[in-house]
Amino acid sequence: MKKPLLSVFAFLSVLVLQAQNNVELHLSPRLGTAPFALNTPVSAGSYDYKITRLEYYISEIKIIHDGGQESVMTDLYLLVRPTVDSMYDLGSHPEITNVESIKFSVGVDQPHNHLDPASYPANHPLAPQNPAMQWGWSAGYRFVAIEGIAGANFANAFEIHALGDANYKTVTLATIAENHSNGDKTIHLIADYSQVIKNINVSGGLIVHGSTGAAVTVMNNMKNVVFSAETATMTIDPTFEGAFAVSPNPARAGVATATMTLPAGFDYRITLTDLAGRVVLNQPLAAADRSFAFENKLNEGVYLVHLLQNERPVAVEKLVITR
Repeated sequence: MKKPLLSVFAFLSVLVLQAQNNVELHLSPRLGTAPFALNTPVSAGSYDYKITRLEYYISEIKIIHDGGQESVMTDLYLLVRPTVDSMYDLGSHPEITNVESIKFSVGVDQPHNHLDPASYPANHPLAPQNPAMQWGWSAGYRFVAIEGIAGANFANAFEIHALGDANYKTVTLATIAENHSNGDKTIHLIADYSQVIKNINVSGGLIVHGSTGAAVTVMNNMKNVVFSAETATMTIDPTFEGAFAVSPNPARAGVATATMTLPAGFDYRITLTDLAGRVVLNQPLAAADRSFAFENKLNEGVYLVHLLQNERPVAVEKLVITR
């Protein structure tokens, strides 16, 4: 009886190991410096506009790590809807220790761009969607679909649906990953959707469904100005209904306080790690807690403060300690 038990134990151990070393992509949705939300006025200088629909595809994700090694997220497609989700599971990658950069393409790669959407399972990003994201077998998928209203009293509607193999654009960003104590990693990127229609005047209304004109500009904006590595000190998951901040930051002599509002009904923890992923502090919190004071024993350097709700990071702040 011992051998079967040992076999089961070994199998479970493998499962536990496989459950770790997961890599997650966090796209922090913004409108400039404000959180992204549909129907929010955005200034384009001489006029305002509101985005009423935004969806786009990401494919061919590659992570460069550990001295230039490349890990490819094979057959992984993301249909990004900023109001629905901002966290994306990239799978288990135990080979990744130190992330150096990330590459991904906006759109659907040519071999898959002209396949039948009905051939995919219903929950697959390339399966038929509502509203539709596939234009037709010849033209392929809508790489980006952005719609809104603009002009005086927001009376003019605009739609730009960008498609076409020639508009498939690759984004490359130097970045690091947030290392969690269990071996998991989170890559934090900013997605500033106020930049999607940069240099496009939609104040009088504009309808472009295709692969030329404003569609080209949209795709170039997605490649060049929408995405950036997370360099701000603070990232909060838009689905988190509470509040969290650390001040002062930078903090002298390690004296800093986290202030928070924590919705009831969840378990919370606050952790502090250095950039190598070593856990400096791991403290449970109660929903009634309103503040947490860090001890003044931290060495000079940069740390990541994480607020976890039911073991899921919902806020991350970069804390700089000076002397």
